[in-house]
Amino acid sequence: MKTVAVFLLFLAGTWAHMCLISPPQRGSMTGINKPACPDCGLVTGPCGLRPEPNKTTLALLAGSQYTVTIQKNLDHYDSASPGEFTISFRAGMTGDFTLLQKIPDIGEPSLTLYSVNITIPKPVGSDKGTLQAVYVTRNPQAPPMFYQTVPTSSSGLTSSHLAVQP
Repeated sequence: MKTVAVFLLFLAGTWAHMCLISPPQRGSMTGINKPACPDCGLVTGPCGLRPEPNKTTLALLAGSQYTVTIQKNLDHYDSASPGEFTISFRAGMTGDFTLLQKIPDIGEPSLTLYSVNITIPKPVGSDKGTLQAVYVTRNPQAPPMFYQTVPTSSSGLTSSHLAVQP
């Protein structure tokens, strides 16, 4: 019985670590106000293996300022090697992400909210793209990164708009 309890404690410590609050992350946001929420523990990049949604729910003006809010759902701070949160954008459905902002992890507790202003990029060469938030833990006792993304599209809008889907 002790072995099962230790295993469950270890397993709980490897789930649920960063949520994308605004714009809303892909998938559910159920239970995000409790540490170790399964919808916030996506460790496979670039999008946590979440399927792409099929409808647009928010349009943002390309070139404008937008506030991105993320939640450190479970703290993985390591004072010997502090991590960070990154906000990036990728034009198109494949290729590299371009860093827009970094937020240092300075040991705030689980459930801390961080907000940062970004400039909404203009998609180049494609009407689709991806906004990505990553928690880079740099903690050898935790997964190296946690991912959340929002697919974007300007299809059907004027060229000056970027549509964001949860």
